Amino acid sequence: MIDEHEWKSVLQVAADGSFSAAARHLFVSQPSLSQCIKKIEAELGTKLFDRSQTPLKLTAAGEIYLKNAKIIQHLKCEMVKQTTDLQHLKAGVLTIGSSRTRSSCFLKRPLIEFHRKYPGIRLVVHEHPVAKLMEDILNGSVDFALLYEPLDDGSYQKIHLLKEKTLIAMPWSAWIEEKYGDKQVYPYPKISFAKLHNQPFITLQKGRRMNEIYDKLCAMTQAEPDIVFEANSILDAAEYCAEGMGAALVTDMLAENWNWKTAPFFFEIEEPVEERHLVAAFGKNQHLSEAAQKFIELLKKE
Repeated sequence: MIDEHEWKSVLQVAADGSFSAAARHLFVSQPSLSQCIKKIEAELGTKLFDRSQTPLKLTAAGEIYLKNAKIIQHLKCEMVKQTTDLQHLKAGVLTIGSSRTRSSCFLKRPLIEFHRKYPGIRLVVHEHPVAKLMEDILNGSVDFALLYEPLDDGSYQKIHLLKEKTLIAMPWSAWIEEKYGDKQVYPYPKISFAKLHNQPFITLQKGRRMNEIYDKLCAMTQAEPDIVFEANSILDAAEYCAEGMGAALVTDMLAENWNWKTAPFFFEIEEPVEERHLVAAFGKNQHLSEAAQKFIELLKKE
């Protein structure tokens, strides 16, 4: 009942909701997978799945099995991480959770530098939304993930990396060039968010944390920008802004690290906006591998 092949089979069937899909992911035949599940059920003396429903649903016994299978999976991951440390970073895998924007603007140089120092370590980056990254941490599928505070759940440990400022990106226009010239001005000039009232604006899709900042600024200034597009990420919003579609909220990390063809013009915001705190987050009881520790050291230098 604790055979790795068996508990992995149950995990996959539970994830896919069908024997056929799980068999494809496990690279086994469907009859073979069905027999494996039946063998487990015979040993336990109870059914793990309610086969009368589509997709398959776990029974009460199945829920118990799944919970403990995940614990076994996590323990195996921890064992592998800890024994890999003994190889002095000559071999192993480092898996990092991130968003597309942070991968593009924050991880690139550290990934290259780490590979040069430790070429035997295979690097993997999983790009997912915040909710999925938090799930990845808890199930042990990443060594750590790049997330923003607050992390209210006590299930996480965190290492502070940096603070990010929120900026307004605006397409180049005649008034910007007349006032500031044809190059970005440093330090960034300040502008009130109120200036964006009725102006074309690119926001992010609902659920993104930058939307919370946008809503607060609208309430604070009574501004109502003209939403012309809802982008999937800050990076997409910034690129559409650079093409002249409208203004957008971005971060100084993106402004200063993205490989721009033609960058928009960036302003600091006159209104008070709380800085965003980027952290390397990992499980409360998770062993942070030596490779992960070395990589985080590089991130703190960025």
